[in-house]
Amino acid sequence: MIRAATFALLLAAPAAGQVGRTWHYIRSNDDGSLAEAVHVHVPAPGELAVMKEVERCTRAALVTARIDPSTGQANELIGGQLRRDGGQQAFVWLREDNAGQLTARAVLPDGELKLATPVATRPWHLYDFDFASLTSWLASRPDRRADFRIGLPVLLTAPQGPKLSDLGALEARFAGETAWRGRPALLFRLGGSALGFKGGSLMLDATAGHILEARLPIPNHDGYRDFRLTLTGISDSAAAWAETRAAHWRGCKGG
Repeated sequence: MIRAATFALLLAAPAAGQVGRTWHYIRSNDDGSLAEAVHVHVPAPGELAVMKEVERCTRAALVTARIDPSTGQANELIGGQLRRDGGQQAFVWLREDNAGQLTARAVLPDGELKLATPVATRPWHLYDFDFASLTSWLASRPDRRADFRIGLPVLLTAPQGPKLSDLGALEARFAGETAWRGRPALLFRLGGSALGFKGGSLMLDATAGHILEARLPIPNHDGYRDFRLTLTGISDSAAAWAETRAAHWRGCKGG
């Protein structure tokens, strides 16, 4: 259990600039079930690395991306597994072509798979990237309270096979100042065609701009009913990021 003082320190507004920062989140259903840790790291300007883990010593994901700093949109995403040395074993590549179509190529044990979908709204943020690119972009905006509109494509591996699709537009409207776990926060109401015109909510840190909590009525991974993302901490060094990856495999059999 994290004590209140420790939690406040973890969520303290980071120093200026994002390089070296890691935002630590828990992604789950809205009721907290199927919880998975999501660590969003900024290794260099215009780059992101995201590690996802359910529990130590089990398979974990490591996704990297090149980001357009002006829009926050990913120019390229590379999905893979976290190796025991902390590196990435890549097997999925997502890119947007000049015609505005998002394509995914996966190299799987039984062959190569290619998927594609047009994305109508820009900038877009891949939903199953767990809002990693979105939180980085929101933290860089000079106007923390400005409404925004993004496209929401998603790659799911349903029982009938992998599917890449554009869910539509996600619209965020500023609803006012509030508090989140004792911190000043900004509340946004979410809607739009991506949510089937249902409602969701987004809480941003009032000072630093990153996501504190997001709740949406639609899932971004197979097996989920809906979506909740909750900040648990922040670290600010390359060494802390290396330790996050190393700790996943430390002491595990075969490691």
